[in-house]
Amino acid sequence: MVDLTGVLQIATIVMLALVAVALLRYLVEGVSKNRLMRCPETGAVAFIGAERVRRRDGEAPAVVVRSCEFWPERKDCAQGCLARYHETEAGYRVRLDALRPFERP
Repeated sequence: MVDLTGVLQIATIVMLALVAVALLRYLVEGVSKNRLMRCPETGAVAFIGAERVRRRDGEAPAVVVRSCEFWPERKDCAQGCLARYHETEAGYRVRLDALRPFERP
């Protein structure tokens, strides 16, 4: 006879491992898309979720903000932080030069 308790324990362990791997993958992908950037409107540093989006007209991909720590309060901002998008790196790597304050006119 097959011991059902042992089979159930193994199945439970496998299911928990699969859930843990899926959760870890979700968290790593979410963090890897975020960039530490300075907001030109507030002067504060925040994690910005920005990514390149293909245009339908065949031009170069545009960079858009998908998430920001200052949203929803500042959702309709000018997204001036994208001016330094190419100076930053995705994830937790910090480039201090990219975090320098914006010059006020």
